[in-house]
Amino acid sequence: MNLSHAYLQRFFPRLTDGAVREDILRVGFLQQVEAGAVILREEQHIDFVPLIARGGVKVSMQTRNGKHLFLYFIRPGETCTMTLSSCIRREISRVVATSITDTDVVLIPAQRIYDYTRHYPGWNDYVLEAYREKFDSILDGFEQLASTPFDQRVMNYLEHMAAMLESRELLVSHATLAEDLGASRVGISRVLKGLERAGKLRLGRERISLR
Repeated sequence: MNLSHAYLQRFFPRLTDGAVREDILRVGFLQQVEAGAVILREEQHIDFVPLIARGGVKVSMQTRNGKHLFLYFIRPGETCTMTLSSCIRREISRVVATSITDTDVVLIPAQRIYDYTRHYPGWNDYVLEAYREKFDSILDGFEQLASTPFDQRVMNYLEHMAAMLESRELLVSHATLAEDLGASRVGISRVLKGLERAGKLRLGRERISLR
């Protein structure tokens, strides 16, 4: 499928500025990436900013002590706020963006983002809403870390992924869950088996089916 007015209207309904849409049709391009593909790496120069049309992406980073830190999901119709921030400040990427399923991405040249920010209020409205949502998501993650039992944190993560993908069948490994949730594989396996016994999910080979 090629970029068109109908495509942008369908997958980015909150991006309402007509001038921005026209420019995206002129300079942007659509890329299809497979599940597990790395769209952006840490310390990579940012040439393009991704807008997610279909599928889903998770964003993570490495802490100063070398640990993996899951930040948030990017759902269809959204963009990566950390990438936007680095782009506007002309910095290299601080995050890794990885597709969690086959994903359609609209890529906009970084130079155009500077122009959108200066000249198009509709773009700024879209970006500010994205910042608000991701800030709330990160705060919710910290709150869960402090007060939510670990088995419930696992279920919340899986439910968020299921809602984003619109599927109760999730292709996710124990190793990925352990990395994203800051746990050991043994600990994750123990929790998942407990949730399976409780009837909340069914385990398969690198697959989890939510009930």
